[in-house]
Amino acid sequence: MPTTAILKDSALCTSTIIDNRFIENYMPEAPEHAVKVYLFGLMLLSRSGGDADDIASALSLTQEDVDEAYFYWEKAGLVHIDRGENGNIAVRYLSIPSPANVIPSAANEKRYASLVEKLRAVLGTRNLSGAELRRIYDWIEVYHFDEDAAAEIVAHCIAIKGARVHINYMDSVAKRLAADSILSHGDVIRSFENEKLISGGAASILKRWHISRRPTDDEIALYEKWTKGWGFTDEAIDIALGEMVAVDRPNFKFLDAVLSGYHERGSITSEGIKEAMREQDMIRELARQAFVRAGMKRNANMNDRRQFEFWLKEYGMNAELIMYAAELSSTKGTPFAEMKKLIEDWHKRGIASYAAAKEDAEHRKNEKESAGKSVNPALRYKQRKYTKEDLKRIGVDFGEDDDED
Repeated sequence: MPTTAILKDSALCTSTIIDNRFIENYMPEAPEHAVKVYLFGLMLLSRSGGDADDIASALSLTQEDVDEAYFYWEKAGLVHIDRGENGNIAVRYLSIPSPANVIPSAANEKRYASLVEKLRAVLGTRNLSGAELRRIYDWIEVYHFDEDAAAEIVAHCIAIKGARVHINYMDSVAKRLAADSILSHGDVIRSFENEKLISGGAASILKRWHISRRPTDDEIALYEKWTKGWGFTDEAIDIALGEMVAVDRPNFKFLDAVLSGYHERGSITSEGIKEAMREQDMIRELARQAFVRAGMKRNANMNDRRQFEFWLKEYGMNAELIMYAAELSSTKGTPFAEMKKLIEDWHKRGIASYAAAKEDAEHRKNEKESAGKSVNPALRYKQRKYTKEDLKRIGVDFGEDDDED
């Protein structure tokens, strides 16, 4: 298993001393687990050595968490990582840069002067540290955003999270856009406008359920799947919401199941959903009547109704034929199972109408009655002729006089 070793330099301090420059310039923007890992590793420098297992177990983190933390600090310039074989890494702590080095270098100040001006225009009272600015510069150097796109990302994140939005959130938004190759200013604006429409649609669903909160990322992702992936319109979704009136605690997961059913049927428009609803009402009523005809006391559940839908659509059976199957099954101990068996047999033999099914039932009834008539067993065998001698041998006496003249 890959490990992370902490390399101790004699030039470094032998006690756990935290430089104020780390606290002031790096810690505020760093992820919580990254700060924990850095400080714990700093403490290990005073010992004979330490590895990732020590840090992970002590901080209740995974190996991946520890590695991710040190990759963060390497990018910030506070550690150097030597990468070995089998995924092993060795971490060397570096001295904290002086305040002069925390702010952008002179070269960067000149190179990104126009970007800094654009950022100032959207930041308001918010000031970015040198470490934060370096993260934004990476969007341009690593991901190839243009400057206007980078400023737009910052403005968008402030609008969503407020002026104190964490640089990690901004970074996550930038990485998500880069993964979709959304890098120009125009593409970034269109992407944010699309997200606004999607989040607004998801919010309107919560509002209909009288839930006063912002939709979660997972809820927004589901709404995007329904609209962008499956092609549902807001009007179609609104009609589908009518099915959830009786649900005690409506939620996106339940709505996803409802819309999934319509999507499988190809009903994604408002008219398509209305037609599907009418069809389901018809199937529900057919199942109810068939159960009554079959003498069943319970109501048809969802799986039962799907069976009726299968008979109608896949087998081409009409309601009259299905009701006749229910009637024939009413005397059985398990009428619904008998209905399935009977309809399956009709389908295999090509019986698809009430008239054909009734004729088949009459024919079977006649065959059964014919087979049940009693027949004299003696008539099934050829009669043997016996002579008087044969009869005498088996003890049959006809009372004749045996005296001879």
